[in-house]
Amino acid sequence: MFEKRSDLVRFLAVVEAGRIATAADGLAITQPALTRVIARLERQFGGRLFERLPHGVRLTALGVTVKTLARRILREIEAAEEALDAARSGRTGRFRITASPTWAETVLAEALARFHQDCPRIEIRLETTNRAEGLRLLGDGESDLHCGGIDAGELLHESLRRERFLDETAGVVAWQGHPLIAGGTIADEDLARCPWVDFCRDPSLAGLLDRLHQATNIRAMIGLQAGGASLSVMKGSPCLALLPFSFLERLPGQFLRPLPVEFGLCRYRSGYVVRRSAEELPPFRRFAQIVRETALERSG
Repeated sequence: MFEKRSDLVRFLAVVEAGRIATAADGLAITQPALTRVIARLERQFGGRLFERLPHGVRLTALGVTVKTLARRILREIEAAEEALDAARSGRTGRFRITASPTWAETVLAEALARFHQDCPRIEIRLETTNRAEGLRLLGDGESDLHCGGIDAGELLHESLRRERFLDETAGVVAWQGHPLIAGGTIADEDLARCPWVDFCRDPSLAGLLDRLHQATNIRAMIGLQAGGASLSVMKGSPCLALLPFSFLERLPGQFLRPLPVEFGLCRYRSGYVVRRSAEELPPFRRFAQIVRETALERSG
């Protein structure tokens, strides 16, 4: 049924563009030719993949399923090609990694430097994101490894494998010069009146702020939606954040400190989740080993 790789690539181009004409321009083919590709796929899958709208197209329920499977299949093909390259040269390929902010700036920063000494021709694409999004990208075949976050034992796709090897504690942190750091006893109301940084749309922070609102009747403000920004955005900032403590002392400048409060403390297991197909590549296995070793060293 998934017969032509090029058809899947062109289908996903329409998904991303939301318009057949725009996708055709990006693919350097004519709009009628791309329309024929979509029609061919709809015949193969036995139903419409897109709803035609006045100003573009939108995926049907069947189209959403095909999108997820197409991304996964294309990533598996890429992994197979990278495996062949690795078999020929041992040191070429490309890996896609996601990680929580503290892992990205401490564990991954050091692990990548060590790995590139061994495999200088491997390309690494690193993105900072929360665990839920990292697992989605893994499941969709868009990445190979996610590091960090709370491993709650969630059900994983059979193509993925988890490793939990760290005991973590998360809590409220602030810039080292924040008034609450040296201000004596900190009440819940003090936390609620401070602005907060939300790194990567963290659902744990949303839950914490809901509990803070229930305890104080004050709705804390998100002062910064940081996305994939560096933790350094908190230097000199009045904002608080919910982060794991494990690697704070390893940040350059050690500019973040845990607040001496019980509110928000959370202990959990962490580690990484990996695509099984990526583990077939010797360079990737080496990279995962270095990440694990570095994380355990950092937590010591």
